[in-house]
Amino acid sequence: MGSQSIDEMIESYFVATTTAVGVLFREQLLGHTLIVVYATIDACGLLDAPAGQDDATGASFKAWVKKYLLTYPGLEFNEVDLWGARCATLHTFRSSSKVSGTGAARELQYYTGDKDAAHIKQFIAFTKGHEGGKHLPVHYGDLLEAFFQGIKAFVPDLSAACSASQEHAERMRKVVQTHRHGPAS
Repeated sequence: MGSQSIDEMIESYFVATTTAVGVLFREQLLGHTLIVVYATIDACGLLDAPAGQDDATGASFKAWVKKYLLTYPGLEFNEVDLWGARCATLHTFRSSSKVSGTGAARELQYYTGDKDAAHIKQFIAFTKGHEGGKHLPVHYGDLLEAFFQGIKAFVPDLSAACSASQEHAERMRKVVQTHRHGPAS
């Protein structure tokens, strides 16, 4: 671990992450795909936080989402909706969370398939109207593309932050660890 440069660690982490997301999605392990996505956003939020912050928080998650993920066109959710979805998925593996229960966030209902297909259009319309707008349909492809583009935009910013600040570099080394198998060298 110690022999890798910061940039090598960053690249290794995000290559592994995107590979894991791709494999889980291809295998139709959709809930598990979300777990990796949301856990990675937690880590990215911490890595993008001010020097000295040692824990991922709702604020760091939402700040990263707002800065890097919500730039993707056509997304209807906001950072609070995604935070509620993250809490729901990671804590209970369902769509409702304490945040959505208070009405502060809409519950995300994920789907795949052709958005122009009649049954998908029906699902979208029903979801948006169900319970007075409490739910929001989210296409997995849109979420994943936004996530991948967010990572792509974040990597150079993270590298620059680590180059400019020893505190950022040390935190990055703690968060983005690589675990190799085989004999120690």
